[in-house]
Amino acid sequence: METPEGRARLLSGACAGDFVVAGRAAAWVWGLDVLPAGVGEMRCPADDPACGQNTEGRPVPVPDGHVETLAGLRVTSRSRTALDCARWLPRLHAVAALDQFLRLGVDRGDLRVLARELDGYHRNKRLSAVLRAGDEGAQSPGESWTRTQIIDAGFPPPATQCLVPGPRGSPYLIDLGYDHHRVGLEYDGERHHTGRTARAHDDARLRWLRKEQGWTVITVTKDVLHRPAPYLEALLTALLDRDWKPDEPTLARITLHLHRLRRRPFH
Repeated sequence: METPEGRARLLSGACAGDFVVAGRAAAWVWGLDVLPAGVGEMRCPADDPACGQNTEGRPVPVPDGHVETLAGLRVTSRSRTALDCARWLPRLHAVAALDQFLRLGVDRGDLRVLARELDGYHRNKRLSAVLRAGDEGAQSPGESWTRTQIIDAGFPPPATQCLVPGPRGSPYLIDLGYDHHRVGLEYDGERHHTGRTARAHDDARLRWLRKEQGWTVITVTKDVLHRPAPYLEALLTALLDRDWKPDEPTLARITLHLHRLRRRPFH
């Protein structure tokens, strides 16, 4: 992974003059994984938004106090970039970006204070919902996408990085889970789960979790971005089988959400 200064040098040629790099491009400079699924990590994201514009193409006012200079490139600060991503990116990507900023140590309370200073950010319902959904426990964008889909469907928020006893006293982590019901979800990201050794380790870990610890573990892939229904249906079945008893409004909301997802065309 390159340093923020190294990434700033790569992007400096795309944003000359008095521009301030903002949004997804600024997050990329700060070292975050914010590119759409399937885009290589080292591709310069000189769009969406990049140099001082939001996703609607309008200039974004950036006070000097919200700007830092890296390798000669003017870029929004971590906190301002976190807010811009939460405000302008599509919801799943917005939550994934926020999760990463929280993991870097950006404070959620500070973000709310900063939002009150910005036109269009204070009392913005979409931004508030993203800030509520953020969780610094997420270890990858895929985990963030999965957790957000679960929350949006009406399920209780799953815990991140659930600790489960492993063999020889070493604990295992499950990406997302409901410990009381022993139901978990693992995001199977290509970056971390390719290769014979990694696959063998994952297979052994899942066998232990399922057979020795009695967990139901649902494996999730990047399809969750566009086809979440099968994973959400599997989660609902697993939780009900493990004696989860949602109230009628919650179950009705989840059922309606799944019905709408099934009717949505797949692209």
